[in-house]
Amino acid sequence: MTRWRVVATILIASTTGLPGCTWVALAPDADRVRIATSDALDECTRVGTTKARTKVRIGIFVRPKEKVAKELTTLARNDAPELGGNTIIAEGPVSADGMQRFAIYDCPVASDSTP
Repeated sequence: MTRWRVVATILIASTTGLPGCTWVALAPDADRVRIATSDALDECTRVGTTKARTKVRIGIFVRPKEKVAKELTTLARNDAPELGGNTIIAEGPVSADGMQRFAIYDCPVASDSTP
């Protein structure tokens, strides 16, 4: 009986942290893509849209909404450079199945040098 308890404890311990994990890494070019709000797009040009999707559930576990939202934003930032954009904005909430649409913009980049 004790062997089964050990096995059960290991299984429970190894899977309870799983739903909180984030598996999406930020691509090298995506580190320059910023997340904006609609009021910060005055001088920007819309270059496209992307749909990001990630898992909301892993097995019987529901993942934290914050982790899902972070992954979706990272996925959208990863897509932006491919479309010539450097800024993303969410076009709506996260759907029940873990999908969110983002608009991609090309915005002027502030320069550090002064004339």
